[in-house]
Amino acid sequence: MKPKTKEPPRRLSEREGEEVIDGETVTPTTSPCKPALQRRTFTTSRLLEYFSEKELVLQTGHDRNAWAEVLVKELLDNALDAAEDAGADAAIQVSFSNGELTVADNGPGIAAEVVRRILDFSSKTSSKDFYISPTRGAQGNALKTVLAIPYVLSGNLSSRLEIESRGVKHEIEVTVNRIKQEPVVTHTPIPSDVKIGTVVRVSSSCFGDDAETRILQRLANYHLLNPHLSVAYVGTGKRSWDGSDAVWVKWRPSDPISPHWYDAEQFTGLVAAYLSAEQDGAPARSVREVVANFRGLSSTVRQKEILSALNLTGARLSALAGNGDVNRELAGKLLAGMKAASCEVKPQALGIIGEDHIRREFLVRECNENSIRYKKIIGTDSHARPYVIETAYGVFNDEDKAREVVTGLNFSPCICNPFKRLEWTSLSGVLARNYVNEDAPCLVLMHLTAPHLQYSDRGKSSVELPTEVAQAISAAVNSVSGEYARIVKATIRSQER
Repeated sequence: MKPKTKEPPRRLSEREGEEVIDGETVTPTTSPCKPALQRRTFTTSRLLEYFSEKELVLQTGHDRNAWAEVLVKELLDNALDAAEDAGADAAIQVSFSNGELTVADNGPGIAAEVVRRILDFSSKTSSKDFYISPTRGAQGNALKTVLAIPYVLSGNLSSRLEIESRGVKHEIEVTVNRIKQEPVVTHTPIPSDVKIGTVVRVSSSCFGDDAETRILQRLANYHLLNPHLSVAYVGTGKRSWDGSDAVWVKWRPSDPISPHWYDAEQFTGLVAAYLSAEQDGAPARSVREVVANFRGLSSTVRQKEILSALNLTGARLSALAGNGDVNRELAGKLLAGMKAASCEVKPQALGIIGEDHIRREFLVRECNENSIRYKKIIGTDSHARPYVIETAYGVFNDEDKAREVVTGLNFSPCICNPFKRLEWTSLSGVLARNYVNEDAPCLVLMHLTAPHLQYSDRGKSSVELPTEVAQAISAAVNSVSGEYARIVKATIRSQER
């Protein structure tokens, strides 16, 4: 028998993870019994963020069950804004058949260059990010989610989108290169007969069995919040809503913005956006051209007074920049001069839906005429920004119907209730306090118009409100639903007796 050989003595090294064997220090990476992982640093593209369910929930503020409605809302917001920009009577045609949704407007049409920029997932394309104005389209991601949602809901296969405008039909198909983690966009422009407006078609299997019902409900809500809107729908049947007030006036996306709606930081961001666009090839602007975009400052006399006080007469916008940043002090003085030379905007200028139109729509939805209540509150918040609150309440003739709550921001109906924070309560809390619970046979409208809306989430599904606006919303809802609360309380007391 061979004599047993003794293993060399082991002891721990002073450094963690090392051993000393027979006087020699051995680390785990040099041990033949412990293979080492050679780590490599990878660079991953972020272009695919839109094409995941998690990211789309963050972008839209809604889970996948509501994405069909997100598509409808995005397309209708864009169509309605485009029609108003053109100064035409807002008219939209919607059709839904065999999993294809089509929305056509009578606006100025979308330019081919804008379509190309929308397809660039490495950047954000929006005409509303830096303009503080009471406009629709809170998402601000153009049509990127309209491309990504059908892709994800199709089981990550592909999505198709067609845009017809200004004599060009853009056929767009999106797939994904999983190895490179990048979307693959195939864009084929061909001639089109569409010369006026824009036609958008989305083909997808994402629409459920109740899709048509949801689409019709959303169209009805758009008409409720927009008295001038005419909508024609074609699906398994036909339905139309005629504009009850074609001359109705509201703040349009093309109307000049007010300097009183900006603070110094927001105005600096607008200037920086203009300068960045210039560096990317956009025409250079003068300071005077930027000032002329603001409400009340179209007069050349006022423009000269503002600019001469700051020695900016004839200056390019680049005069407000230096060392890769905006001269914040000079930009702040320019904004102060613009505010001093212009008047604050009255709340009525934002647009008011009006009691007559809302009453008519509540009657169409089969509310008891004597039960309908309407309340309007107008004011200006602590930041000198005007607001208009309109709320209405009615009891359905059919007592078996459940409560329906329609909420809206800047004439765009919301998919879910955005008024989750009204100081110490919420819209649902105020309604519950007045016994307008989910099973109450009531119709409730809560609409807010304001030039600047602050959101608490990326999907912009929950709005943060100044204290005075939150208080006014609670007061308005209490005003219209208080009578119902008194009736219910009296009934409860009678039953108890």
